[in-house]
Amino acid sequence: MKKTKYMQDQKTKLTSFINSKEYNAMTPEDMIFLLVVPPEDADTFQRILQEIIEEGGAFVTRKGRVITPAMADLVSGTFEHKAQGFGFVLGEGEDVFVPKTGVKNALHGDKVLCRITEKGDPSSVGEIVKILSRSKKFVVGTLNDGYVIPDDRRFPKIFIDNLRESRAKDGQKVVAETSQNFGEKEHTGKITEILGNAHDIGMDVLSIVLGHEIPHEFPNNVLKAADGLPETVLATDFAGRRDFRGFPTVTIDGSDTKDIDDAVSLEALDDGLFRLYVHIADVGHYVTVGSALWKEALKRGTSVYLADRVIPMLPQKLSNGICSLNPRVDRLALSCVMDINANGVVVAHEICESVIHSDHAVTYDALADMLENPDSPHKAQYTDFLQMFENMASLAKILRERRLRQGAMEFDFPEAKIIVDAKGRVVDIVRRHRSMATSIIEEFMVAANEAVSTEYHWLDMPFIYRVHEEPDREKIEALMTFIANFGYSLKGSVARTKSLQTLLAHIENTPEALLISKQVLRSMKQARYAPVALGHFGLAKQFYSHFTSPIRRFPDLAIHSIIKANIAGKTQAKKFADFMANLEQICISCSENERRADIAQRDVEDLKKVEYMQDKVGKAYDGIISHVTARGFYVELPNTVEGFVTVDSLGDDYYIFHEEHSTLMGERLKKAYRIGDAARIIVAKADMEMRRLDFVLA
Repeated sequence: MKKTKYMQDQKTKLTSFINSKEYNAMTPEDMIFLLVVPPEDADTFQRILQEIIEEGGAFVTRKGRVITPAMADLVSGTFEHKAQGFGFVLGEGEDVFVPKTGVKNALHGDKVLCRITEKGDPSSVGEIVKILSRSKKFVVGTLNDGYVIPDDRRFPKIFIDNLRESRAKDGQKVVAETSQNFGEKEHTGKITEILGNAHDIGMDVLSIVLGHEIPHEFPNNVLKAADGLPETVLATDFAGRRDFRGFPTVTIDGSDTKDIDDAVSLEALDDGLFRLYVHIADVGHYVTVGSALWKEALKRGTSVYLADRVIPMLPQKLSNGICSLNPRVDRLALSCVMDINANGVVVAHEICESVIHSDHAVTYDALADMLENPDSPHKAQYTDFLQMFENMASLAKILRERRLRQGAMEFDFPEAKIIVDAKGRVVDIVRRHRSMATSIIEEFMVAANEAVSTEYHWLDMPFIYRVHEEPDREKIEALMTFIANFGYSLKGSVARTKSLQTLLAHIENTPEALLISKQVLRSMKQARYAPVALGHFGLAKQFYSHFTSPIRRFPDLAIHSIIKANIAGKTQAKKFADFMANLEQICISCSENERRADIAQRDVEDLKKVEYMQDKVGKAYDGIISHVTARGFYVELPNTVEGFVTVDSLGDDYYIFHEEHSTLMGERLKKAYRIGDAARIIVAKADMEMRRLDFVLA
């Protein structure tokens, strides 16, 4: 652990040194002399320097001197390739436009060095001069005449040099390993797996899963470990646990949920106090630190929920079986018991290992109906629980009001629910609706997450926090300039959740609400996992973590392991110590895997929406303009399906894009197209390969 921290500290110092204003290009030997590096540390110094060079933080000139990219007018960053052939290098500063001729043989997502060839506004122009690392080792696509045409059109076609040995045939969907030879003019690769016919049922989603390199099958040793677990809770497992089996307890989930992480119970005490029991599946009892199941869960990081399937983090025997808090069976749990006053303040809490027995698996729809409809037919089934449900709704309102007083932000972007048949074909797309039932679970889980992370922060134990840092000043200043065009402002030059919350309240039910909400979201940093408590800006929480979903998220499982080790007094065990030594890397891995899952989910959703609209070409629908660009505008239909209307298809005028108001304005007739405007469209094209819908105005 000390060696790792030492190496990181030295790397930070060396990076600061070569990026300082005083630094002049010099050889590694000169740096060792100037920095007075002891002879016994010279090899370590060289390794650290080489790591910085490999990451693009510096490089060596022909004369052997180390310089930074900025010293040679180079930009280090990630290459974002567009299907049209050009791309952008996304660096820490400005984004650099790379024309088709400057792409060389870089692939989408590669870490690259880019030379600025033309300074410009809003972006400079450049060419890629060096590929530091490939983003992907494998691509998924269709074999055609000796080439694999990737499903992701941001990647170029790959020439296959083992075609005969692979025995793949034209039209088949395959996985190809790309060459890591950066000097090749043509991209080459080898077929490693034949998936089947491109039009086979489920192949479209499988291609996306493999394209994002998401593990979708469990190794034999992991399945064997799962098979060795009991089907039911053993009596010997009850030792040392609080027994909550006599408490009225329910789970509240979607109707199709099979991996149930949480159960809840509530008591109304004297003096306006509530005692809330949040029971979370004790996955750590079965998935121990360092085991095969643990390592596989870390590798996956999260379960991936797609339109026609779930790719679980843990084998089904755990996720849907012994770990899932199914009704009317005993289950092991980690419970967070909280006493909450009438102002929503947690005045006392306890975290303990427990055993529970859920009475009912209540669906969101059923609970919402019971809370909103006095004559709900569901009430007859839950007679003994109706008062508890009413108390839960009251407490959820109290907790939400407290969060809003503290400055928590709430975005209400439409979400789609894609309904598929047994063969994975889309039969309907509907908009998900929030209800008091979903709010109950959200508020209870937030309260538990905050209570757990607060306790372990003050215990000064290593931990995994969910962090959402304050937005950069530049992003907020850009947001302030943008909203000023619509007559809005923020108080102060530094973002505060209160001022942003006030803005979101002011724009509610206005035509520009969707546009400004999206701009506010874009100004935010991305939430991630970290071993230090940096706060959660969006929730306005000082300490926050993910504790409530250990069946489907590895950070939650890791936190459970920390809590259980602390309860048992085994925080010094070797396996646990090794785990804690790698906590920072675990946080990085979990954050990356979360983003990977999000992108795959979005890609599948886009694909299924296009699939759903294929037989609706030529039909007319009413929608709302959701986004405007210089090339045209997007129209969103009531079911969240979105298509693009090109400016060329308008035809009645020459339209000019006014960026400050996100408006297309006709030069002659002064007709305007703005976000929030109603638009009646006709579906013109449903392109499955590009996952794109084209609309024309009706």
